[in-house]
Formats: sequence, structure tokens, C-alpha cells
Amino acid sequence: MTKRNSLLIGFVLIIFSSVLISSCGEDKVTVKSTQPASLSYHEEFDSMQRVIEMGWKAVNLSNPVGSQSWQQGSYIVNGLNGITGGPFESRIASHSYKASASEHAYVNYFAGDRLSFINCWLITPELSMKNGDIISFWTTTADPVNYPDRMQVWLNPTNNSDNIGRTAAETGDFTVKLLDLNPNLSFNPYPDGYPTTWTKFEFTIAGLPNGTIPQKHRVGFRYYVKDGGPGGSVSDEIGIDDFDFISK
Repeated sequence: MTKRNSLLIGFVLIIFSSVLISSCGEDKVTVKSTQPASLSYHEEFDSMQRVIEMGWKAVNLSNPVGSQSWQQGSYIVNGLNGITGGPFESRIASHSYKASASEHAYVNYFAGDRLSFINCWLITPELSMKNGDIISFWTTTADPVNYPDRMQVWLNPTNNSDNIGRTAAETGDFTVKLLDLNPNLSFNPYPDGYPTTWTKFEFTIAGLPNGTIPQKHRVGFRYYVKDGGPGGSVSDEIGIDDFDFISK
């Protein structure tokens, strides 16, 4: 065999080896999944500052308006704060918590001033929602009931706005009432009155114009008490905890 033939055979072998290595490398390529992330959402209200930064909105339209709105829980037991909370000595401990019994969303009668029509909203961030999805949350008032409370839950089925109107007679774009809890302001135990222990409420979304195609909507929790406030005969305090939006 000549030197030239040896060089030629070696060159062919090198090319064949390169192609083989390249083919083996291609077999190891990983294709990324195109499955979308879950649209579900869970909120524990461990930090209201973080919650507001994530897109929740607290809007107080009470008349006359008071000094407080939806805020971090402020549980006090035996005169001691669970953590450094608000100025109100709350009798509501969180439904679930990691660090303290004040890890829930909370509002009280100081949402109004003097004798007030309390109309104080806590609005969710935009949720990619479709018919068949589920919303749930837990709520309670203090036990025993000294002054009865009321809360409504509304859905904006049309768009992703946070428009709730400007008065107690308006709800803006929130036109679907999911719940009216204790509308008669009864002192009686739940279900006639407001729950005095943490109680779960769950709703299946229906009637959205987008049908089964996810589009962004919002839910509003409305602390809604006529003749409330510090000078009223009704309204005390309520809490919300463990909100869930489940995308089906």
C-alpha cells in the first residue's frame, strides 16, 4: 500500500468518525415541554404588603370613610399581639399560618367613621378564568357576636378592570353576585348569621362570555354594612384566609 493510499484511507476514517460523533450528539438533544404553567392560584395572606404588590387592591368607599381598610390581621390574645399588627385588638386568629396567627386578610368597623355605611372592597389580581373553574376561600367573624357583620362577593365577568363604582349603590363592572353573607345582619349562628368559626365557601364559575377560553377577570370581597362604624349598632370584624382559584 502506498503512502498516498494510506493517507486517503485515514482521511476517510476521520470524516466517518466525525459524522458518527455528530449523529450521536444529535440523539441527546432534549426537546423542551410546551405544556403551559398552571393558571391556578393560592393566597394565604401571610403578608398584605406582598399581596398588594402582587395586584390585590383594597378600596374603601365607606360613607363617611374611616381610618382603616382591608389590612393584615391583628390578632391579640390575653392582651398580647400575635405579631406587630394593626392598632385594632382583633379576636380573630388565622385559619392557617406559619409564623403568627395574624396571617390573614382583615377588616373591621373602623373602615367607617362615626355612623357609616361601610362599603370596603378587597379585589383580587387578574385571574385567567373560564367556565368550570373554581373559587374558594375561608371567612369568619369574632365569637361571640357583639355586632353582626355582612360580606358580599362579586365577580367581574366582562373584563379585567377593578371598577367598583363610586357609591354603596354601585358595583361597577362587578355585576355577578356570588355570595351575600348575612344580609339581614342577624346575631344568629351561621347559616342564618355570619360564621363565628372559619368556614369555607366554594363557587364554580359559569356564564362567562369567553366560555372555555381563559380570559382575565377579577373577584371582589365587599365588607358591606349599613349603619356600621364606631357609632353604629352593627359591624365588628371579619377575616378572609386561604383563597384558592382552581383552573380546571
